[in-house]
Amino acid sequence: MVVTIPTPPTPSQGSTGTRSLQLVVTTHPPHIDESLLGRQVPGRTPGGRETPAVTTTTTLVHRPYDGPEEWWRHALVYEIPSPALGAAELDRTDPIIKHARYLGMDAVLIRPSLLDIDTEMDSIRRFIDEAGEQGLRTIVRISGALGPITGPYAKQTTGFVTGLEGAADDLLRRSEAYLQAGAAGIDLGTIVPPQLTSGIRLDRLSTYCAMLHGQLAEYVDEGIIGADVTADYPESLRHHLQDDWVHHLRDDCLILTRWNAESLTSHLTRSLDEHDRFGAPPTWRFLPPHILSEHLDPGDGQRWYSVNHDERLRRGLALQAMMLALPGSLYLRQGDEIALSDSDKPTAPLELADMVAEHTQVQSSQFGSPTATVRHAAHVRHEYNLACAPLAFVTGLEWCPPQTLSFLVRGVLVVVNTSDSPVTLPAEAKVLLSSQPLRQEEGRLLVPPATTTWLEATTVA
Repeated sequence: MVVTIPTPPTPSQGSTGTRSLQLVVTTHPPHIDESLLGRQVPGRTPGGRETPAVTTTTTLVHRPYDGPEEWWRHALVYEIPSPALGAAELDRTDPIIKHARYLGMDAVLIRPSLLDIDTEMDSIRRFIDEAGEQGLRTIVRISGALGPITGPYAKQTTGFVTGLEGAADDLLRRSEAYLQAGAAGIDLGTIVPPQLTSGIRLDRLSTYCAMLHGQLAEYVDEGIIGADVTADYPESLRHHLQDDWVHHLRDDCLILTRWNAESLTSHLTRSLDEHDRFGAPPTWRFLPPHILSEHLDPGDGQRWYSVNHDERLRRGLALQAMMLALPGSLYLRQGDEIALSDSDKPTAPLELADMVAEHTQVQSSQFGSPTATVRHAAHVRHEYNLACAPLAFVTGLEWCPPQTLSFLVRGVLVVVNTSDSPVTLPAEAKVLLSSQPLRQEEGRLLVPPATTTWLEATTVA
């Protein structure tokens, strides 16, 4: 096995340069074990004949985190994307809180744009208190673009604030009220980069972020700021990480990717690199905070979701399972855990909550259902401490076609079948979870196309 380990750039390389160190290690098992450095182990055919050693390349792109364990570095956040929340809705959200806890989430994100902070704060205090009783923190979104900010439909975005939200100083007034009520963080939603509109100035936004940090320091321990940005404008992304110290900066790398191993590898590597250079935890989402419908599709016809309805759902479940294995924090939108397409989601959050509850009741008793997979992924993620794990891409596995993505996170090998054919797993493979049912053929498990599996790394070669 060849281990490619990125090393910090030299001053002459600048901030984006990378050097690599290659080490030869054994191909069995496929995990980085220093005791095996410098060895190659030959394989054997089913008949017992010795075969030449197969070179497997493992490229380390993200190192393990071993610093202070703040909650936001490993948080699973259940996101209620609809801004149509006021006092009446907040008073009826207890089922949402319990459902988020049932899934294994650590926090819930809401956008109460219809809440009057002068007269109706008791509603959000009750929400935050009830969430806390379930072991959940509350993050409150106070702003953000309501539609795509890139692509052919970007001009149809309906604005940056909605409901009773105001601009600038009023947003700070709302954030302070929510933090006083016990919120664990403030979310700015989708930030439009200045390259797309003259109404955005990064220096002015940084001033408000500094004020937000002051509010966090005053009202809450380990409070956070969150936001969405597009990876299409890396200068703005880096500004928010370096100058604004946004704790949960979610980019759209998994929304921009195509459905092939090369594109997924490139987008994941890029996002990890951008966050790692500033010591920020990677923060993931695989679908945008707004509804992704045909008339708001930001893609160019080649994105992973640019396919028919059924294939989009299969790919979405595969990406969701892949995302749940990634280091850092992640955001899961309401309804995605039951494999509900955006076109089928009601716009009212309580109507959607009723639909989610109905599907969850059915799926909870079904082994391998979308809901059961999310719950189990959250459990395994905690058991293996994947949030703080290193990540390394693996190529050259004898049983894994080159058209398929595979990467290693601590003791878990994640395989995303982006090819058009099933992948036959080794007979000894121990499957931890799968985004779709696996069928069996001649005693071997087959991973269908558009399916992600988690394997115990020591059982595969």
